[in-house]
Amino acid sequence: MTWEILFVVFVLLIAGSLLIGQWIAFALGSAGIIIILLSRGFLGLSAINSIVWNTTNNYLFIAVPLFLLMGEIMQRTGVTEYFYRGMGVLLRWLPGGLLHANIGACSLFAAISGSSVATAATIGTVAIPQLERRQYNLRMVYGSIAGGGTLGILIPPSIPFILYGALVDESITHLFMAGIIPGLLLASMFSGYILIRVLINPSLTGPKEQSSTGSDLRDVLHVIPILALLGMVLGGIYSGLTTPTESAAVGAVGALALGLLYGRISREALREAILATIRTTGMVMLIVVSAQILSTALTFSGVSRGISELIYNSGMSKWEFFATLVLLYIVLGCFVEGIAMIYLTLPILYPVILKFGFDPIWFGVVLVVLIEVGQIHPPLGINLFTIRSIAPKSNFRDIVIGALPYVFIVLLLVLILAIFPGLALWLPRGG
Repeated sequence: MTWEILFVVFVLLIAGSLLIGQWIAFALGSAGIIIILLSRGFLGLSAINSIVWNTTNNYLFIAVPLFLLMGEIMQRTGVTEYFYRGMGVLLRWLPGGLLHANIGACSLFAAISGSSVATAATIGTVAIPQLERRQYNLRMVYGSIAGGGTLGILIPPSIPFILYGALVDESITHLFMAGIIPGLLLASMFSGYILIRVLINPSLTGPKEQSSTGSDLRDVLHVIPILALLGMVLGGIYSGLTTPTESAAVGAVGALALGLLYGRISREALREAILATIRTTGMVMLIVVSAQILSTALTFSGVSRGISELIYNSGMSKWEFFATLVLLYIVLGCFVEGIAMIYLTLPILYPVILKFGFDPIWFGVVLVVLIEVGQIHPPLGINLFTIRSIAPKSNFRDIVIGALPYVFIVLLLVLILAIFPGLALWLPRGG
């Protein structure tokens, strides 16, 4: 059977599975098994044992549950509530007040959790009730949480960076370093948008509240423990003293210590954090294993090589190919979760990306930014549904409208990275 027919079978299997609501992990795995059967017969299935073992027996993946646990502990012990109050004091002098605190808090919590959903849920749970009470425009509130939440996978540590690096065999440390400047730039662009909107229409924020110097100082001090934990986690990685996995362990222990320090840790909170970590890790690893089966199937069948040669020999220029990729990921973001996007597309497209001369570290950053787009636009928009779940009285239409400007800001960052790739490569390449 030719690779062209097998590719059509692959597309039909994936599309059919998604249309009937099949779990993405099972869609990827079942498509891979069928492709192996069609190309290699039943003997080809003997490779699945080694695929599963080699995929899961990877030291890098240990960092995933540890980073998730760190974020879950911070969220469930309520430490972030103190942290958010401190960020509110630090940033309320800006026009927009606590809307900037949402972006700032998301930026710092992103450097702890590695997850967009965890970032949006944690900061949103604390921020939304306060901003509703202070009569802020709800669309602006929801948009700042949805947009700020996307920073969770761009500002390191980042779960998608770990998975991407493991898949394409790139340095996780370099990927983390590459995400710093684009992440901070995106946070600044979000705050710039808020600043402009509020300067044009000051009524978007509520009346200014009185505060005392003593209480303000106490609130600001709560930011220090989070910064200290961040310094230990990222400082260890960038200095070379610890691997990403070891730093994740340090972060998890540090989060537990903060919970104890604030007296907010409990057996129930710890139990919920561990269970949430197990559920998310199980989902991620099932997708990873299933996607690796599919990747091997596409390689065995010659589909990956055939598509690579077809695209490269089509006469398409480098940037025409890049524009096509951007469009592809925007469309996929309407239907497929971010981790699945990585493992669904890279087995076929990564060889072409290298042939066109794109830097793999740079492309990893661009890919994560494109995943962010899918998290804040419907119909999938997982950050939108996260906000809806933590603010049950909210209007979903208001959430979507509030998040829409942030979609265009994230896409603007993709354009900036295409024009100035050094923004992502300066730190990992040694300045």
